[in-house]
Amino acid sequence: MTGIKTYFIRTLLVLFCFVLLAGCSEDDPLIGTWQEPDSGITIQFKDDGNVVMSNDKTSIILPYTTQEPNTILVKASTDGTIPDQTIIYRVEENKLILTVDGVDSVFSLVK
Repeated sequence: MTGIKTYFIRTLLVLFCFVLLAGCSEDDPLIGTWQEPDSGITIQFKDDGNVVMSNDKTSIILPYTTQEPNTILVKASTDGTIPDQTIIYRVEENKLILTVDGVDSVFSLVK
């Protein structure tokens, strides 16, 4: 079960389909729900410091922090068994571009 969870987390982080939440914050363009159009994976950044990553079968909630410049640190496990993931991001119009290990994933604003 742990292997499946690790694979799911890594897949979501690599694809990083963040769908903007309804009523996104004007102060932080990252807050909201984003969706990756090809995979359907959604990512919801909440202003409480949690990110919800989901597909049509399951979802996972992980804590995150933002750092300058345009960096997200996602805490993948509380015990350190899964390494934290560093993600570079930028928001352009209604698109969220996430870069993980040099690979870009583009998410569209849902609402």
